[in-house]
Amino acid sequence: MKNALRVVRAAIVDLWDSVFLVVFCSLVWLFLVLLIIPGPPATLALFDMADRIARREHLLEFRDYLRAVWQRFGVGWRWGAVNLLVVAVVLIDIRVVPRMVSPTVAVYLQLFFTMALALWIVVNWYALAFLFQQKEASLRQALRNGVVLLLQNPLFTLVLVVITAVLIGLSLVLVIVNLLFGPMLVALISTHAVLNRLEPLRAPPA
Repeated sequence: MKNALRVVRAAIVDLWDSVFLVVFCSLVWLFLVLLIIPGPPATLALFDMADRIARREHLLEFRDYLRAVWQRFGVGWRWGAVNLLVVAVVLIDIRVVPRMVSPTVAVYLQLFFTMALALWIVVNWYALAFLFQQKEASLRQALRNGVVLLLQNPLFTLVLVVITAVLIGLSLVLVIVNLLFGPMLVALISTHAVLNRLEPLRAPPA
């Protein structure tokens, strides 16, 4: 619980310290996602910028985000293709499979597939942050690391997801606030979560 709160606090501090860059990245991300084609690389670039902000990289500029979108175009669409396939399969299963069984069993199947989709989203949330902690931008390795982090830290993850959902939910009341800060806040929380879990592994031996 304490570590999860530390993560959220660090993300909010970074968001405030880089508020103009955060607003720019969030709005440009939204625009690029609406264009569809640059959406996946724009999402990776968002996490790239979150990592650089979290590492306190100096002299970050608006154009650094645009440059990151271009640099992450290939791996961005590999990530996008994997997710399109997985989400499509799960959504089809949610609609089709329950029709093949009794209503009672169908309820449990729909709950199972819905939970599977939710867990997949959380794995991706971690994986996108892991991409920028690895020596190589391996999507497979990042997804694997996301699964491992989720399985090893279920309570930490649950608290983070709940807090993030609450923050986004509150900001939805003020749509402008959500548009300006929501995307980068999500990326910053994920980045700090991964950094927090990696910290003991990177600490020099006593």
